[in-house]
Amino acid sequence: MLKENWRVILVTLLAANLVFMGLLEWQRLAIWRTEQAYFTRIQQPSTERFDFLAKELAETKKSETMYLDLIYRGLSELNNRITKVEKATEETPAIVRETRAIRADVDALRAAVERTATVKP
Repeated sequence: MLKENWRVILVTLLAANLVFMGLLEWQRLAIWRTEQAYFTRIQQPSTERFDFLAKELAETKKSETMYLDLIYRGLSELNNRITKVEKATEETPAIVRETRAIRADVDALRAAVERTATVKP
């Protein structure tokens, strides 16, 4: 039986091999796309804390004074945190975690302001 059907068996095994190679390639591409989306997402600055500002301005179309008041409150909070860090750095060599958090908040606020600056009330 093997002598008579060796070509059919060989072609069937080659076809199965081709199908499994295709499935492996499909799986590799799916994983690559997922990782690419993940790395794109983590490289963007986090603006979760300041998204309320953009959402509120876009939905209710606040006046310019309300907009400036919201920015002022965010900046005054950052100013208080910077003052706290300055006092702490006089006592200790450096507070890296707090400094990085402030830098991230400043960058996030800047991104939120730039994003909402294009939206006219």
